[in-house]
Amino acid sequence: MMIKNIFLMIVLLSFNHVFSQMGINTPNPRGILHVDGQKDNPVTGTLFTPIQQSNDILVTNTGSVGAGTHSPAVKVDVRNSGNGAIGFGTSALTAAAADEGAIRYNNRVEYSNGNEWLPLLTAQPVTNKVIVIASKTNNNVKLITPAAATTTTGLQNRQSNYLVGWTKTFESNSGTSFNATTGVFTAPRNGVYIASFTTDMSSLAINYTVDPLNPIQIEAIWQLYDNTIGLTPANIVNTVKCVNTMSSNSIGNIDAGSNCTASFYMTAGQRLMPYIWFNLNNSDLPNLSLNNTGGYNNLTIAEQ
Repeated sequence: MMIKNIFLMIVLLSFNHVFSQMGINTPNPRGILHVDGQKDNPVTGTLFTPIQQSNDILVTNTGSVGAGTHSPAVKVDVRNSGNGAIGFGTSALTAAAADEGAIRYNNRVEYSNGNEWLPLLTAQPVTNKVIVIASKTNNNVKLITPAAATTTTGLQNRQSNYLVGWTKTFESNSGTSFNATTGVFTAPRNGVYIASFTTDMSSLAINYTVDPLNPIQIEAIWQLYDNTIGLTPANIVNTVKCVNTMSSNSIGNIDAGSNCTASFYMTAGQRLMPYIWFNLNNSDLPNLSLNNTGGYNNLTIAEQ
């Protein structure tokens, strides 16, 4: 009986050893599963040439897969000295159904973020991303609302000064998304846009006595409008404000600068426009000026 039990244990151990690693077309598997496509691997030993590895598929004991390599560094590794390309199939699944991280080929390589299919950054997009760069070297503004017909040549204290009359230095794609004359950017398609602008008021604009109820401040503001043609308060979708404040006794040769950078999700046709509001002098002096030298007043809009 003892001899029979010992024999059974030897059989079981041998069976477990045989099936702990499986080789197809090779008696010398290097992983849990090893397929030798050309049956050209050595029968024994651990030295395999790159050519011998190039037609192999290997699954390691950690669950990594190597196609053409016996040393996968990641979960799926096809890097080798042969034709180590990866082919992706098409898919009609929605991005949500495929879940985030899924990859497909649909006239280009796309990945799912869980909400939508997006082109890989390494792929050439169907349309070039919009980038706008502009500068402002004049004092042209529209007051209160950009729908107003009159453009003034000076900025007004305690009023909304919509910045118009830009000089466009660069715009990619069609070159028609930003109207430099009106200062209005129109989104050509749905997407995320990062918008930034800076302004600097002439130092002579600051002339304020102590007034704790009305602190000295300048606000840089982005206003997002709907995709109609109106630029009235009824058309406003969103407003983002960035505020800079100064000491209440700031007076004389001190610049009042501000900037605002914000991200917007815009649908095609929605409009974006910058303006500033400031409280820099208690006498409401009219026709104040920007610091129009030194490149202080700039605008950049970039589609993501």
